[in-house]
Amino acid sequence: MKKILIVGAGPVGLMTGCYLNKYNIDFDIIDKNTESTTYSKALSVSPATIKAFHGLNLSEKLIEKGRKVDSIHAYYKNNKFLHINNKYIPSCYKFHVSIPQPETEGLLEDYLYSFGHRVKRGHKLISWTKENGVYKTSLLDENKKEYTLPYNFIIGADGAASTVRELANIGFAGHDYDMHFVMADVLFDNKVDLPGTSYHIDESGFLIFLPMPNNMVRIVVKKEGKLPSPRPVPDLKEINYYLSKYYNQVGTACDLIWSSSANFYNRIADANHKGNVFLAGDSYHLFSPIGGQGMNTGIQDAVNLSWKLAFYIKGFATAELLNTYSSQRFTAVKQVLNSTDYDTGLIAGILPKKSVDAVYYPEYCNRNFYRQDLPLKYAGFSAIQESLPESMAGHHVPYFDFTSNKYGFKNTYDAFATGKVIIFSTKKECSSLSLIKNNSYIRFFSVEKDDFDFMKLLNIENDEYTVLNPDGYIGFTGNESDLTKYLSFLYDQELSWKKFI
Repeated sequence: MKKILIVGAGPVGLMTGCYLNKYNIDFDIIDKNTESTTYSKALSVSPATIKAFHGLNLSEKLIEKGRKVDSIHAYYKNNKFLHINNKYIPSCYKFHVSIPQPETEGLLEDYLYSFGHRVKRGHKLISWTKENGVYKTSLLDENKKEYTLPYNFIIGADGAASTVRELANIGFAGHDYDMHFVMADVLFDNKVDLPGTSYHIDESGFLIFLPMPNNMVRIVVKKEGKLPSPRPVPDLKEINYYLSKYYNQVGTACDLIWSSSANFYNRIADANHKGNVFLAGDSYHLFSPIGGQGMNTGIQDAVNLSWKLAFYIKGFATAELLNTYSSQRFTAVKQVLNSTDYDTGLIAGILPKKSVDAVYYPEYCNRNFYRQDLPLKYAGFSAIQESLPESMAGHHVPYFDFTSNKYGFKNTYDAFATGKVIIFSTKKECSSLSLIKNNSYIRFFSVEKDDFDFMKLLNIENDEYTVLNPDGYIGFTGNESDLTKYLSFLYDQELSWKKFI
């Protein structure tokens, strides 16, 4: 059995392990820190990321531990100009979940623990050599003792200063902004009824207000210039000053739990796949914090990569399927990179004022953008993995409740959570799919008449096909001839029809 080394036990590395576990793939996960993080760090879990937790049957636990955020408001000089309402997004999770990163990591680590997996904390990757397709890694354990282990694949989920990226000699292109931000987690009196998530902007800067459970709030404030050294650590007095300046209606915080500061980044690695080394999360891309896209995009990396690695390792897919990680995630990440760069320039006053006014004062012609496009963007559903004219391929599958009970799943989210490639069509049979059996990891379902609306939702014509992948994205839409070409290109036709051993 081939084995994978996952470097980094943050949300991205842990999610990678959880999805690999669905296919009984052998892996080790290491982290150079001796203990899991105790700081909030990444906070907002998007609807698209809640969907990824659904694939592990963990979405309800995540929601229970966090605070639902149904909408986002933005103010310019104390005047509300924007309301992002999630009711239009095509998901059963029409909200973000505000939850400290340690809670998110704990949920995923407990999941791995229940299957016998342990994070090797205090272990550090030092180097590797490659011989006959195997990476002979040199590592340090928690006692600084060096040891070696062989791995067939290495996944770098080890953050902005990625050791994996450095050892693979992969560049990290992009730019840093001439500004930084300070952030703090503060407590408000439990008698205060806190409002929801909001952005507060004026010509001098902005403040982001992000409520968490138990009357705790994350405050993020933009500051001019590069991050000073030593790194600023704001105190409660400073945070309350910012609150009084940007959002005095909410009152003052009564306690400081944690504070820090960081630069604004806009970076993407030159490659996310080199040999059998892969990058995911912050080791692959760094965004501005505007919109909370960093961790959420990284988790989409993890889910996309995990099922493809599993299929490839098990012998049910060609190398072409694995290679789609590179192209698909570059396409999606580049969209997020450009979007967060624009939004940061907008609210930080980098863009020309005329451009700012055009967005800050919506008109009737912008209505569809504000009602539908912005919610989709911040929910994580607008970053598509492929760009094909008039096709849903590369898009998140919309949530749809099936009427028929013959499929073995109740809705589209439960369908991808099976871990199988699901093919749907209104046709009853297809000669090119005749080898597919119900116990295979590629399954075909003829859509019942009562569920034809699902095909319409995907803009599928009668007798056409759609493929739903195990990451919850649409892999293909089209006719039978093109489907046959698609399957033969990505899957080993001799093995892909057989059940996993």
